[in-house]
Amino acid sequence: MKPTVALVGRPNVGKSTLFNRLSTRKKAIVHDKPGVTRDRKYADARIGPLEFTVIDTPGLEEAATGTIEYGMTEQTISAIQAADAVCLVVDGMVGVTPQDKVFANLIRKNRANHYCGKHDEAAAQSNSNDGVILLVNKCERDLQPDGSYLKLGFGHPIPISAEHGTGMADLCTELLEMLPDYENATDPFKEDKIQIAIVGRPNSGKSTFVNALLKENRVLTGPEAGITRDSISIEWQYKEQPITLVDTAGLRKKGNINDSLEKLSASDTIGSIKYANTVVLMLDATRALEQQDLNIASFIIDEGRSLVIAINKWDLVEKKKEFQKELDYKLEMELSQVSGVPVVYLSALNGENLDKVIDGCLRIYKTWNKKIPTPKLNDWLAMATEHHMLPLQKNGRRLRIKYCTQVKSRPPYFKFFCNKADDIPDSYKRYLMNSIRENFSMQGVPMRLTFLSSDNPYSR
Repeated sequence: MKPTVALVGRPNVGKSTLFNRLSTRKKAIVHDKPGVTRDRKYADARIGPLEFTVIDTPGLEEAATGTIEYGMTEQTISAIQAADAVCLVVDGMVGVTPQDKVFANLIRKNRANHYCGKHDEAAAQSNSNDGVILLVNKCERDLQPDGSYLKLGFGHPIPISAEHGTGMADLCTELLEMLPDYENATDPFKEDKIQIAIVGRPNSGKSTFVNALLKENRVLTGPEAGITRDSISIEWQYKEQPITLVDTAGLRKKGNINDSLEKLSASDTIGSIKYANTVVLMLDATRALEQQDLNIASFIIDEGRSLVIAINKWDLVEKKKEFQKELDYKLEMELSQVSGVPVVYLSALNGENLDKVIDGCLRIYKTWNKKIPTPKLNDWLAMATEHHMLPLQKNGRRLRIKYCTQVKSRPPYFKFFCNKADDIPDSYKRYLMNSIRENFSMQGVPMRLTFLSSDNPYSR
């Protein structure tokens, strides 16, 4: 039997849009007008390797008994109590509202009843969030929600964009951890096998690179752009390490894509990026580094994947030193958030430096998985704040970061607890990020930092 996942939240936060994103067939009507969904809607859904049943629910509203709105809320409560996992969806453009807090308590109360009815006491205690995932929707621009969402009591929020598909890989990982009893899926992020997606603009040599690694004509190649249309997964082994290579279709600028088939190919490539462990961005050394290359790199970083940049057709470049100098400058300016991304120069056609690309993938994958113990982090924090002191507030008191901890890896995510989190300048946050990279050898991987104001127990 498939697990069930209910999408709940107040009206107009994007539940039906997320329902449509996850559903394999049945679609819900989406409109700006709140209250369009009035009944529970079920559909078969898939995210990554996980198959489940998704439930779209009416928006939670406080209403008097006997009204339509009250009946809608009853529908939602039934879904909360019956589902194996609940996704509480909030609006990232609005922030936490009093209505979100009211219904977070309602969910918590009804999930407690769920565990008493379906699971034993030990199982309930093993899941501190009672099977609830907090999703901050409409995060197209800001992928790092502030600490106010933690006050809802469901742990660290997952930033997503239901409309654009951002954050679906993180949601997949969370669901796989939350639904351990179901054997219908394997977690691509927890397998020993590394999944490496080869992406880039059309005709940059992605398929030629894959064939050269495998030493066979496994995928079609040619001088014409756009030969590869579907993402092709190939099982391979390198130095006794199981690897899945994913050859993908080329990504052009969105405005240049008119053909419906090319749109589907581009969508397939984006999906391969989201479910890869490591991504190789293949660039053509005979063509100048364009904004599209940087856009692809930024998307990979925003998705939290580890990245290796491969400069193909290096044998055709005459002024190599000038090329490297210009590339280093552009990467430093445009991808400063992940300084130290591995760059490998190769010729796929001549078989030069192919191993260096895969070695770079293995190294960056290891860094992407790194977990730093909390005592070491706080020793570093004391050193970093003493070396570069935090600024003074208007009242003359100095800002303070009390302690920090790494809450997850893949990508590394750090949480800092402060007296006034909102007042910490962006320049100081960048200083801390660069200091972590330098002191813990974490160059080249995307990193996320959250700053939270810890409550004063005597403030009331």
